[in-house]
Amino acid sequence: VVDIDFQKFNLDILAFTGHKALLGPQGTGGFLISPRADAVMLPIIQGGTGSKSDEDIQPDMLPDKYESGTLNAAGIAGLKAGIEFIEATGIEKIREHESKLLKMLIEGLHGIENIIIYGPMDVSKMTAVVSINLKSMDPSEFAYMLDRKYGIMARSGLHCAPYAHRTVGSYPIGSVRLSIGYFNTEDDIRYTLGAIREIAKL
Repeated sequence: VVDIDFQKFNLDILAFTGHKALLGPQGTGGFLISPRADAVMLPIIQGGTGSKSDEDIQPDMLPDKYESGTLNAAGIAGLKAGIEFIEATGIEKIREHESKLLKMLIEGLHGIENIIIYGPMDVSKMTAVVSINLKSMDPSEFAYMLDRKYGIMARSGLHCAPYAHRTVGSYPIGSVRLSIGYFNTEDDIRYTLGAIREIAKL
């Protein structure tokens, strides 16, 4: 989780997904919108909102203007619980824990032959996500082995960001993305590094 000051950065719209750092269920998300942007934005989808049902067009009031159809109430409740957990635990405490594990992971990866690590190596400038590749293996095969042999879930491919991969030089094959969360432990990192060492020897 990164603390973002909406006004300090003069943002008009800030969109977020609920199922990643906010600990909500998949299929949740939202956006913040400034009055300036709202004045010129039109809803992408028109449909029932449960309010002003007698009107033919989407209501102009917030949030109904952008919420067509039946809301995912269970998902929203789950997202609320995730955000409440983050607020109760504290962003700094979560960041400190994830940074400690991230440093451990990066240092361990540097000791493995045939590994390519993408992005900055300064933990203070990173979120708890690391993209890697093995020089000798396609990333999809690498992620498959992590999953099938070691029970480690990692995402392979272009991660819905082909231009980012062009920038770092991993296009068109992509990379393997490892994500660290607040509930991961030092043992998880040791186990993951051990698995990668074994795969790198193949």
